[in-house]
Amino acid sequence: MVSYQLHTVSEVRSWLDRGYVEVILDNTIAYSRAYSMVHNPYVKDDDVLAISATDGDKVVGYTAIFPEHIARPDRWIATGTTLWVNPDYADDFVGYNLVQRLWQSYPQCAVIGSDVSRPAATIDKLLGATITKCARKAYVLNRTIEIRSLRNLGSFLLEPFRKCRQKKAIRRVLASISSDIHVETRNTIDAKAYEFIQAHSVDDTFLRSREMLNWIIQYPFSVENPLQKRQKPCGAFQEQTEVHRNYLLYIYHSADLVGIVLLAQRAEEVHVKMLYADETYQQQVFAVIVEATLHIGAEQLYSLNPRLNEYIESAQISLKTYNRDILFTYPKTMTLAQPLVLQGIEGDMFA
Repeated sequence: MVSYQLHTVSEVRSWLDRGYVEVILDNTIAYSRAYSMVHNPYVKDDDVLAISATDGDKVVGYTAIFPEHIARPDRWIATGTTLWVNPDYADDFVGYNLVQRLWQSYPQCAVIGSDVSRPAATIDKLLGATITKCARKAYVLNRTIEIRSLRNLGSFLLEPFRKCRQKKAIRRVLASISSDIHVETRNTIDAKAYEFIQAHSVDDTFLRSREMLNWIIQYPFSVENPLQKRQKPCGAFQEQTEVHRNYLLYIYHSADLVGIVLLAQRAEEVHVKMLYADETYQQQVFAVIVEATLHIGAEQLYSLNPRLNEYIESAQISLKTYNRDILFTYPKTMTLAQPLVLQGIEGDMFA
């Protein structure tokens, strides 16, 4: 018999205060994520942070939530993250019941989430949600080719030539960066920087508050998907050896701020999470992103920004590319006044 438990902020905080990871904490919410979510600037002690489904002592499903007040549109939302159900219980409506309880916990909010899994999309349809597909482009900067066929052999032989062309193109990109451009790495968005973001985000459907953006930057596990590369199928919220690392870049032309970029690195991947640029210096900002990604040593760059994608392609950098589809879901009761335009999505939502 499956039962459902709602875990509040105060309960999760009590797990952390005990100084060790209990079985329920390890299986219901990752320790690192729990630590970040109790520091969410918008949560109160009685807010629900996680919902678990158990069969006896066995956790068979869960989801996590964090509420926030977004700046545009001016409203409260609750973001559902990491909906997971044990495959053995796929026919027991566990996922559906978890999402229903999520909605019941935040009746005054629009509940938004993104997920690429088919079961979650099915549940969204049952709940009457709107599903929008977004294509995120991946650029392969570096790759290791295993020779398993004649086609692989051809790719293996051509790879040195591709890398040579890529290096030449990248040198052209870096040479295009004006000597008046300089970059500073920060760990917070100050008031002046947020004014810049507000002025250059008019096309975005959503704009997060300055407090929420700083929370995401300072607690990178808040947007980490613990299902990725999990080692133990019995505990999908196990601690990971690979974590997100955020790079917040302030880009200046002389003394003027012309760009703000947030890059998130996980292992060999870099994701463009946030990109705001002055139109006049846009290509310079794009060139800085390419340089920063190569400096980090990433093997893949992910972008949801069409202008950045166009720039990389026009620069004729010899990069292998592919698209990764993402499903962005929101309730039918929530209407959008303009076409959906998002900053970078990764796992749990947009940043």
